[in-house]
Amino acid sequence: MTQSIRVFNVTRRFYMKPKRAVRAVENCACAWVEVGVSLRDLTLAEAIAARNRQASLRDPLPVAELLGVWYWLHGKEAATRAERELALEANRLVLQHG
Repeated sequence: MTQSIRVFNVTRRFYMKPKRAVRAVENCACAWVEVGVSLRDLTLAEAIAARNRQASLRDPLPVAELLGVWYWLHGKEAATRAERELALEANRLVLQHG
């Protein structure tokens, strides 16, 4: 696909750059009528279905959940977790002696 060729959006009746058209299809906003020539906007229901289909094709395990991989908190997350643990421990101490 050369850069001088434009892709026609049938729904809104305007031409767009091919790179922008491919991005719109990847973001589940449009669907090809003819690949590389024309596309159309997806309805809300079609866009939701396309995003669900796209999500089901992704890797089921995020990096943090891979077996044998350790995950350490850094920065604000670690400080927040430490503060919560201290507050929980203080609450337990008050309940035991209270």
